[in-house]
Amino acid sequence: MTAPPETVHLRWSFSTLGCADLSLREICELAREFHTPGVELRAIRGRLDLPQYCSEAGLTPARIQELCETNDTRLVVAGSSCKLTRASEQDRADLIALCAWADALGIPFVRVFGGGTWGEHLTDAEYARAVEVINWWRHEKLARQWQVELLMETHDAFSASAPCLKLNERLVQPLALIWDSHHTWRLGGESPADSWERLGPLVRHVHVKDSIDKPSSRHPFSYVLPGDGQMPMVEVIALLREGRFDGFVSLEWERLWHPYLPPLREALARLQSQLGS
Repeated sequence: MTAPPETVHLRWSFSTLGCADLSLREICELAREFHTPGVELRAIRGRLDLPQYCSEAGLTPARIQELCETNDTRLVVAGSSCKLTRASEQDRADLIALCAWADALGIPFVRVFGGGTWGEHLTDAEYARAVEVINWWRHEKLARQWQVELLMETHDAFSASAPCLKLNERLVQPLALIWDSHHTWRLGGESPADSWERLGPLVRHVHVKDSIDKPSSRHPFSYVLPGDGQMPMVEVIALLREGRFDGFVSLEWERLWHPYLPPLREALARLQSQLGS
């Protein structure tokens, strides 16, 4: 007998954007404290250049694996800054370095952005550039025999279903997604149900966060603790459970970019109290 959706257990993670000042050991210990089986790496000790930082800090693959195993967690996504529609040669080199590092660690996914700006029309040339970068990367993956996969986040000009699907129409093999459920709702103007219906088959990882209609220094909205805002997060969680989503659901607490936010520990405690597992 199939379990009812409300009993489906989701796998949780958090992004280190929320604790970018911590060491990897402290990050893993935080995951253990909140019984979080996954960590999405974006920054460590304020550094975004993860392969270089880990090399300098003596964080070998064996040491990283030891820290994860000791704290009952794993690295599930490594976040790049690459934007497909305008990736430079340096961006490509950085992406290759990150993917090689992630693959050696067994991290299944590396995040990229589509690029562009939400509200501004993407040109055919921009779509073509994104397709070229994706095809280039897939050639590199095959040549290097990597297992790691790219995921594009619903972000920037791709903060709604339509541009994501339009890009995929131009690819021989679809590009899987990180569904930033806040962006498709807040920026894209889509209900979670609409986004999930259109993008669900492509989604491998999910971001959740909450906000209110109060301008901040970077956005026309302000992020708030889970449950304190207007984001229909409960609906997102229900959709994922109903769909028996087996990827990770990540609290993307963007404290590195938005220092007005309280510490990640407070956000994790609130998330657990609001949504459970």
